Order: sequence, then C-alpha cells, then structure tokens
Amino acid sequence: MKLIENSARRIDLDDFYDKVATVAHNCYQVKDKDHESNILFVKRLIDSRHLAMVEHFRFVFSLSEEQFVRFEKEHCPFYTLVNCKGHYLLGTSLRPIIEHFDGCSCKKENAKILLSALPAEIQNLFPKEEILPPCCSLFDLEKNKDQICEKAYEKLHFETYHLITDRGVTHELVRHRVCSFAQESTRYCNYTKDKFENSLTFMKPLGYEEHKETYDTFYKACEEAYFKLIEEGCRPDEARSVLPNSLKASIMVTCSLEEWKIIFALRMDEHAHPDIRRVTKLVHDDIVQRGLLHD
Repeated sequence: MKLIENSARRIDLDDFYDKVATVAHNCYQVKDKDHESNILFVKRLIDSRHLAMVEHFRFVFSLSEEQFVRFEKEHCPFYTLVNCKGHYLLGTSLRPIIEHFDGCSCKKENAKILLSALPAEIQNLFPKEEILPPCCSLFDLEKNKDQICEKAYEKLHFETYHLITDRGVTHELVRHRVCSFAQESTRYCNYTKDKFENSLTFMKPLGYEEHKETYDTFYKACEEAYFKLIEEGCRPDEARSVLPNSLKASIMVTCSLEEWKIIFALRMDEHAHPDIRRVTKLVHDDIVQRGLLHD
C-alpha cells in the first residue's frame, strides 16, 4: 500500500503520433515507446475506430469565407469555428475527418478539404485516391496569436494535462463534456503485477494524519481483498469492485483555454470539494505562470 499527493503535468508534444500514443498509453499504464512504435500503435487505434484518443491532438485550419460558411452549415460538434479580424478559422482533431469519410457525401467532401492541408504522414492514413490538392492551409496559432482576438485564441488553443488524483475527483472532472479524457483503466490494470510494484496506491486524503489509523486499516483491507480476489481467479474488472474512491487515478485532460477557465471557476470555488480544488489549482497556477491566463 502506498500513499501519494496530487500532481499535474502539462503534456507538450508537437507530433501527432507521439502525443496520441502517450495519452492512450495512460489508460493501460504503458511506458512511452519510440516514435516508430507510436506510429504503428496509433494506426491500430484508428483501424479499430478507438477515436477518443485522437481528440487530444488539435489542428487549426485557415479557410476561405466560402469554405467557412460551408462548415458552419454542417453543425459538427467537433468543429470550433472562429471568424476574427479577417481570419476564417476552424479548430478540430482528426476524429471528425476520419468519421466523416464514412458519412454522407457533403460531410466527406468537407473532411477531404481539411485533409488536404494535413502533413503527408497523416494523409497516409487515408486512401491515396481520396487526397485532394491543397484546398486550405494549417494556421500556426502560436506564431499568429497577435493576428486574432484573445477570445478567439482561447477557443482554439488547447492544453493537455496529466493529472494524478483520486477517482472521486475524476468522477467530477468527466462531467465537463466538451473535454477529452484518457483515464487509467481499472478494468485492464492488474495491480498485483510488478509494474505496479504489487500494491495499490491511494491518494493521501485531507485530514489523513488526524485519522491515520482508520485510513490505514481501510486501505490495507481494500488491498488484501483485491489481491485475494485476483488470487482466486477473478479478472481485474471483477476485483475492482472493492476499490474505493481514494484509489490513485491517472487521467489525461484536454480542452481549450476557454473551457479551462470554466473548470477553474467551478472547481476552485470555495464550495467545490477540497480535493478537486487542490488538483485544479495546480493546472491553474501553471497556465497563469506561462502567461496564457491572467490571475
């Protein structure tokens, strides 16, 4: 049995394959792989249509006014459309582009417009005969930040954070539906294995020192019950029924600066749970320190 504190770490990876693989590996607590392994892994994810993971990497496209109107009419919830200072911008992940290739002709044609601007290593995921000549272009959000208003930037700029907290907190976090999540899976993670140091890890609760004996007794009982069930032949997804809310949960959270501001307002409020206040403030302080938001 181990006790640890909350933590938050920004995932700053510019490569599509490396970032998607890093996020997806969190679900099964797999160590990071080399770039070539990541490419093969992400291709398998896409082939199996496990597309929630590709949501964690975002692209911003510069469109013509006519194209912008065309995408507005599609009403796709995965597209963020911004008309600002003469720029017609669309932010999205690869998910709708992949899904719309199997959809109606209008959606597919729109997806092909976006695909035409993507790097060759991503276009290779699609049939060559479907690739159009460049119809639009990628927009470098960071280099051209001064060309758009602050509100537009907050809608289009996405941040990914790796949070270590408890499962009670993650139950609240996933209510922010416009975010993308990749959480450590108690269905597949077997905590009796060596890579988990043959033990359960719990988050140190507030007031632990005051109630140390009670907490320790409970945590040890949970660990013993979990190990006994595995020993008796239960699968991890069966044995997890004895795991408490205070179990360590590793979760990747991706959303726009606009949504992070909403999370901060709700989850750092004095009425929010103390544990979610603690881990949310770690993200807030990092974003403020980097000059992306003003305290």
